[in-house]
Amino acid sequence: MANDALYEIAYDEAVRALAEQRGIIDSLRARAGLLFSAAAVTTSFLGAQALGGGVSNVSSWLALTCFLAVAATSLAVLWPRKWEATANAREVIQTYVESVDPIPVVRLYRDLSLHMHHSYLNNREGLDQLVLYLQAASGLLTLEVVLWIVAIAARF
Repeated sequence: MANDALYEIAYDEAVRALAEQRGIIDSLRARAGLLFSAAAVTTSFLGAQALGGGVSNVSSWLALTCFLAVAATSLAVLWPRKWEATANAREVIQTYVESVDPIPVVRLYRDLSLHMHHSYLNNREGLDQLVLYLQAASGLLTLEVVLWIVAIAARF
């Protein structure tokens, strides 16, 4: 019976880990949206200053390229993906509830905990990729701002 409680604790932790992971994904997506918005505002404001006279230079073209790269990497974070967060209810019912020999609840906790851990690990690969995209977008936005400033300074 002591193991029953331990499997339930493992299940609760697996649920918490997936919920925390989901929160991180949502946070990264919100940040990507903000980065994309900041890049658009930066490009419209500083780009207008740099290209005001209709004259462009290498810095302004590079800044526009950075804007496109920020847009692409931000959209890569925002693009819908398939994340694993739940078990298939039909499979759970067929396997554990309506089987010829119903499985004890402790076994259900154990198997669902292991399933959720597997989902967590599968999601982790995609999550790491989102982090890299967001880091790239942040660096590109910084570079874009610097390039716009250089383009503006070159006008004077």
